[in-house]
Amino acid sequence: MPGVLSSRVQLRALVLGDLVAEGGEGRVFEVRKAEAPGADGGGLVYKQFRRPRPAPELTPTVSFLGALDGADPALAARVRASSAWPVAWVVGQEPGLALGALVPRAPGCFWLRHREGGPRLATLSYLASDPDRITVAYGTVVPAPGAAARVAVVYALARLLEVWQGDGGRPGLAVHGDLSAKNVLWSLDPVPAVYVLDCDGATVVEAGAGPASVPRRPTTPNWDDPALAPGAAPTASSDRYALGLAFLRVVGAAHFPLQARQRSGDKVSIDLELPRSWRRLPDMPGLWELCERSLSVVDVPGRPSPAEWAAALEELLSSMGCADLAGRVRQAQGDPRASQALEGGPQRPVVAATVPDVAVRPVLKHRAASTWRLVSAPGWAQATGGAGTLVTSGAAAGATSAAQGPAGPGFSGLGLAYLGPRQLLRRCGQAWGGTHRLAFRLLASPGRRADGFRRLVRALLLDAVAACVVLFLIGEMVSPLIGI
Repeated sequence: MPGVLSSRVQLRALVLGDLVAEGGEGRVFEVRKAEAPGADGGGLVYKQFRRPRPAPELTPTVSFLGALDGADPALAARVRASSAWPVAWVVGQEPGLALGALVPRAPGCFWLRHREGGPRLATLSYLASDPDRITVAYGTVVPAPGAAARVAVVYALARLLEVWQGDGGRPGLAVHGDLSAKNVLWSLDPVPAVYVLDCDGATVVEAGAGPASVPRRPTTPNWDDPALAPGAAPTASSDRYALGLAFLRVVGAAHFPLQARQRSGDKVSIDLELPRSWRRLPDMPGLWELCERSLSVVDVPGRPSPAEWAAALEELLSSMGCADLAGRVRQAQGDPRASQALEGGPQRPVVAATVPDVAVRPVLKHRAASTWRLVSAPGWAQATGGAGTLVTSGAAAGATSAAQGPAGPGFSGLGLAYLGPRQLLRRCGQAWGGTHRLAFRLLASPGRRADGFRRLVRALLLDAVAACVVLFLIGEMVSPLIGI
């Protein structure tokens, strides 16, 4: 590791630049100059904690990467390529109190530019939403649900967690504790990759130490582990839960809120909508079993390891005809080994396992034409190719059929032109007429009359409300003229 910093750096030795970001845990500043260079030739940023922390408790986290580098440089390369692991703590006049941390800045490929505005971090939230909505709202093109590039992003995350959750022969067990959409970045250029932030809050548990030694850290709602009691410290199983959740939300391009139902004790049934092209793939009961076991709150110790996920996702990418994409992900992480199977990782046989509290079922559907419309920013009528878009290139471009511009799948009928007042009134009139015609057609159809009656009642109620509003507005305009 070139330019290794001491585990502690004095704040006065840093020349800070602009404020980069600000969140609940602290503020992030550019580092223009330091007494020692940053990791891997990349720039550093200074994360100033809102509450200073005892430095001795944080030293194992900084030492983790150096110890891992001595044990297995290939594994250490994965961590450097995929996470902002802290390189030093920053102290002030009290050497035992950490005021902040020096961490690598996210590489440029993990930033994107909105149609309007400056650069933004490419968080997983862009992938866990409707792709057409993201394009219309931000001018950012993302792969379609079920695309191989999305699978490769989760594969890259699984390989990083595999290093953190190493066996007893490695320096320690790293628990992040807050893997979420805001803390995991993604990129497709030049290959699918992830970059995990807030690693200064991670904890390294030495071999033989129990989860009780992991301190509590703030977690992100809708990404937290429902198996944990309020105020409990995160565990390695919590990161495994987040990995299973990331697969559903990234590959399925949907939010999938689960935690509230799981905390209430209800069984959760998940319909993972995937494109019809998945019909060409072989049956994958082991993959859906991995999802169910990862999200289970009944059998928390039985949640599958990241190594199991990596092996299953390699097999999935191979079935999709994108085995070379998995190889490019490994190469980008600095790992020369050919595949997960050749690494001698755990191979779990596919068995008919039953998870009592979670059921995941793939649903193959044709993706309907988008109904999203751009109703602002006149003059912007192109979703790809211009500044502020995130497009794929290289192998990733061949792996995803969604990043083809407005003419490709998922962009037909987007209507990205500005809607004027007349067009907007015409659309409202068409919607009003279509609603009434549908209600009358259902009334005339045997077996659908009850549905048609309900629709007609709702339409007439809306008509009455609209009529009252119109009469009120007319009265407000006419009353001054007639002296009322």
